[in-house]
Amino acid sequence: MSSETKRLRKLLISNPLSLFGLVATTVFVVLALLEVLTLGKITPFDPYLPNFSQTNVAPSLTHFFGTDFEGRDIFSQVIAALPVDVGISLAVVVTSALMGIVLGTLAGYFRGAFDEVIMRLTDMFLAFPQIIMSLAIAATLGPSLLNVSLSLIVVWWPPYVRLVRGAVLAVSAEDYVSVSKSLNSSFFYIVRKDALPNVLPSVLVYATTDIGSALLTLSTLGYLNVGIPPAMPELGKMVSSVTYNLYLYPTQVIIPALVVMLMVAGFSFLGEGLRESLDVKLRPHILIRGRGLDTMMGAQPKKGRGAGPTPVG
Repeated sequence: MSSETKRLRKLLISNPLSLFGLVATTVFVVLALLEVLTLGKITPFDPYLPNFSQTNVAPSLTHFFGTDFEGRDIFSQVIAALPVDVGISLAVVVTSALMGIVLGTLAGYFRGAFDEVIMRLTDMFLAFPQIIMSLAIAATLGPSLLNVSLSLIVVWWPPYVRLVRGAVLAVSAEDYVSVSKSLNSSFFYIVRKDALPNVLPSVLVYATTDIGSALLTLSTLGYLNVGIPPAMPELGKMVSSVTYNLYLYPTQVIIPALVVMLMVAGFSFLGEGLRESLDVKLRPHILIRGRGLDTMMGAQPKKGRGAGPTPVG
């Protein structure tokens, strides 16, 4: 493990909120992976099988979260729902971030007509609320994990394009990029050496927080019974199916809703911790350096958005 990675980990665990986010997200992601890798064998009960002799049982040592109106173990349902909620949210954010990096980099680097087309298309998608468009697309495509993922990806990429384009425009104005271009360096070489090192930290911070937003939107679609297959466990759908029991058996509603809240809060706190840890202004020992001026002049780069201050110690 590099010294920079160790320093980042130390900063994350030194903040109580980012530590909570790191622990919470790790627990939920690990549980989701175990549920997939063991083919559902980590659940103590079958989350799909009704047991009408055990309906509406209160939380106990046998049923940690109790049972629902059909006698299904709520704890097992929560575990079975994690791969759907965590998996789709991660897939949506990763895919959208990659699309944003590609389109935003091209728009910010080449500018001109290509930039104009990409930004007008981005503005068109941003003009509509994400949840409304996702709801309409998911309802049109029908219930399927692939369809609900596509309905979110279609509306999730525009903010990443704006974020990356702005960062690339800022980097393009730096002297070391101008020197790189004067040396006839290829587009891919300049992007890899000069642009991406400055763009990726911002994308990582935004994407980490955005996973919670995607998860909340997915749960909303599940609560409205749109996009999620009928037999598939999903946290929002679990809340929706027992809402009428809120006053008689409140834990049936509160527990899956609390799990969603903890996951959203975990990713939000982790993203905030990453922002503080990766922020050059808050961490003067980080050095993000351009290549061109160092190669040509053998000198330290100027302080600025593309080149951090000289590391301390």
